[in-house]
Amino acid sequence: MYINNVKFAKSAHRIDSELVLESVERIQEIGEYKGTIKYTLEGGVDRLNRPTLILSIYGIISALCQNCLQPLEFSIENQTPITIFFNEDQLDAALFSESESDVSDGVLAEDEFDVVQLVEDEVIMLLPYAAKHDSCIGLSYHDEVESPFNVLKQII
Repeated sequence: MYINNVKFAKSAHRIDSELVLESVERIQEIGEYKGTIKYTLEGGVDRLNRPTLILSIYGIISALCQNCLQPLEFSIENQTPITIFFNEDQLDAALFSESESDVSDGVLAEDEFDVVQLVEDEVIMLLPYAAKHDSCIGLSYHDEVESPFNVLKQII
């Protein structure tokens, strides 16, 4: 789905939709994540009258625990304000300047802005590095494992 992100923001439009993770190739390359993510994209302007998108994402994701390899479900919920800039210099100055900036995320103005790619990018950033149960029955780095050489020594 493509939008003109500046017109969308200034007109205060809203999109409510879903993203099925099994159908997203970029997410499946990371891991076998399953579930449906619901998202809302709302347009508006910030206190400096800059066009802004607010992306809200929420849902329950299924994966395999990287510790015990058993099914695991976790929820994600996030809201991100995204300021739209008209050139890269403005964007870089807002995101990377050493002075305090109220911009947490930004994009360039586009006539054909890919909403689904924006949602995919945000979901990828919200996925855990290694999904694990809070109290997993598998081994962790705190567990002590008997050395295989000690086992061999007992056999010999």
